[in-house]
Amino acid sequence: MTQSQSQTSTSASPLALEGIRVLDFSRVLAGPFCGTLLADMGADVLKIEDAEKGDESRTWLPQKNGQSAAYIANNRNKRGLAVNLKSPEGVEIIRRLCASADVLIENFRTGTMESFGLGYEELSKLNPRLIYCSVSAFGRVGPRANEGGYEALMQAFCGIMSITGEPDGAPVRAGVSFIDLATGALCAFGIVSSIQLRARTGVGQRVDGSLLGTATNMLNFQAGGYLMTGEVPRALGSAHPAIAPYRNFRCRDGQWIFIAGANDRLTGRLLTALGLAHLCQDPRFVTNADRVRNRVEIDRLVAQAIAEHDRPALLQLLDDAAFPAAPVNTVDQAFADPQTRAMDLIWQMQHPQAGAIDVVGFPVSFSGMQPRVRMASPGQGQHTDEALREIGYTDLQIRSLRDRAIVK
Repeated sequence: MTQSQSQTSTSASPLALEGIRVLDFSRVLAGPFCGTLLADMGADVLKIEDAEKGDESRTWLPQKNGQSAAYIANNRNKRGLAVNLKSPEGVEIIRRLCASADVLIENFRTGTMESFGLGYEELSKLNPRLIYCSVSAFGRVGPRANEGGYEALMQAFCGIMSITGEPDGAPVRAGVSFIDLATGALCAFGIVSSIQLRARTGVGQRVDGSLLGTATNMLNFQAGGYLMTGEVPRALGSAHPAIAPYRNFRCRDGQWIFIAGANDRLTGRLLTALGLAHLCQDPRFVTNADRVRNRVEIDRLVAQAIAEHDRPALLQLLDDAAFPAAPVNTVDQAFADPQTRAMDLIWQMQHPQAGAIDVVGFPVSFSGMQPRVRMASPGQGQHTDEALREIGYTDLQIRSLRDRAIVK
């Protein structure tokens, strides 16, 4: 661990979003991940939870000393306030916070914040500089606008699940919640873009992110192919619809390897290394388009050749041939790899209950900034008193609010 990764580092470099105040009302994944990205870049993010149950990801497994890994992963570098939004006094607290806030993030069902009197139209009158980011399943218009949604439901709805899994097999959910996480990242991009525009205009705006919008965008060339030709994409297992051979193959020792024959030149290196150089002249396999049309046969021949090698020896053989291949690692193997450690992708967090724990760090590095863990994920309402004092509440008023369960 380097000093820059330590929560207690005193040689902190300046960060781009220092001085930006964010109110994060979101729960679970997409919204909290968005807030964490902003917090990692220096924003003062205040996580606002319900005064009763709080963020449901606090209950998720696995846990250490009663602390959820999911909650910790997506709420570092934030302060915590717990407030009852169903009470007029709770709403007044939020209005007072919004008066000086730069950004608000929420992922309630469409219309919920409006029912509290905390919708964009009302709050933008109070603070015209406010950037108000809503994260929803289906956006704010259309027949499904009021529906809730989850990652797996959206993978099913948008077609991603239909092209994930083995050919003729059951549709499969992707192993990571990439729609939620990508939505959070895109919303963070939208917020930072809005901050940049506000610097020129002096006026904030609404930012609407949706799981459906993200999922449709993530279909990318698959969607492009369908829209251009009408051809419906299908599941190909680990294979690529436009490249062959480009998939997982099983080695003699039972371990798996991914082969990336991304173009004709690389595929020639692969076939030569495997003793199949004669296939480079076979009219069925000369170009990538030929190989895609004859995918089953080229994959069969490559699979037979790979099955004669144990994985470590094959990886070395392909490395010597300057051909791109990778072991199909388990998560623990990936995190143990020296490259993962060398890139500072793992940070250490000192958590008051969980102790010293490793967490995944910020995914982008900079020459003039150094994102780091500054604070552990907050306990429910951990900074309530501090946040209320900052907007003028006295200790007596705070005690009264707590006694009446308006804050926690």
